[in-house]
Amino acid sequence: MTVCDDCGNTELPSAKYCSNCGTQLQRDMRDLSEGFLSIADRGHIQEAIDGNRRPPDGYHDRLHETVRHAFADFCQLNRWDEFDNRTALLGDLADGDFPEDFTAEDEALSHLYRLTCPFRFIHTAVGIDGLETLLEISLLVEYRTKTDQEPDADTVSVSIDVDVDKPA
Repeated sequence: MTVCDDCGNTELPSAKYCSNCGTQLQRDMRDLSEGFLSIADRGHIQEAIDGNRRPPDGYHDRLHETVRHAFADFCQLNRWDEFDNRTALLGDLADGDFPEDFTAEDEALSHLYRLTCPFRFIHTAVGIDGLETLLEISLLVEYRTKTDQEPDADTVSVSIDVDVDKPA
């Protein structure tokens, strides 16, 4: 994404002028990226993590929009059967890292298998309790959208139990 220096509006990298204020867009380090975060984004975020500097005004809104677009792109790619996204999504996992039941040729299971890496990222970020809450919120939103009814606290309950013997 290209960011307008005058108003902070984001445009596609191919845009020559800002659709918000009409300013001619300049290409700089903010346009370069190895992922959905630009080099400038990574710098702003690291500065904020280190406590050295707050991001510019409006930064969070732009970043939320960028993340929403990245997730939408991911979801679209996951629905495209001809695109095998396992290599990108499984990250550091090898076939041998999965239980035998999970490597079956079952089509539905194959789609779930491809979601392992992003799910692990989310788990690392929020932990088991956060995953439970995230799933509950997602299901409540889906329930509201599908039924047009306001769910109550008892409509959805998610519980994740992990019972793994750790090696001594």
